[in-house]
Amino acid sequence: MIRGLRLLQMRPIFYFAADKTPATTQGKQQQAKPIQVYKDGQLITKNYLQLKKSQDIEGYVLTLVKNYYRTTNKSALTLDSELEQHGLDSLDSIELSMQIEEDLGYVISAETLPVLNKVRHYANYIKQVEQYKVENNAAPLA
Repeated sequence: MIRGLRLLQMRPIFYFAADKTPATTQGKQQQAKPIQVYKDGQLITKNYLQLKKSQDIEGYVLTLVKNYYRTTNKSALTLDSELEQHGLDSLDSIELSMQIEEDLGYVISAETLPVLNKVRHYANYIKQVEQYKVENNAAPLA
């Protein structure tokens, strides 16, 4: 019983995707830190993409899905297209989400993935995260 009570008193520490710093600075604006990735055997440094306008977000998502190697019927892809109409399944949805996480620095929770069935769902998700960042001066944890 005491052991369970002790677990309730412990505060979990959340980490951002790119850096391993705890997210304990509430109220302070988080600066986008550059990330380091390996490409062709060399360590390169890059910054996250920053999308502010709705047109930029929609264009990014459309380009992302069109350039995904398993997408079929690319010329008919629109924001209202379902992923299944273009030959994409749930595993492809996970890969697209991982690409968004890598490009934009978001953390997309596993509970969110099943509802991302259309191209517009991805665009709306990014818009909501950007709106949250503006209103709260911090990125959502998941």
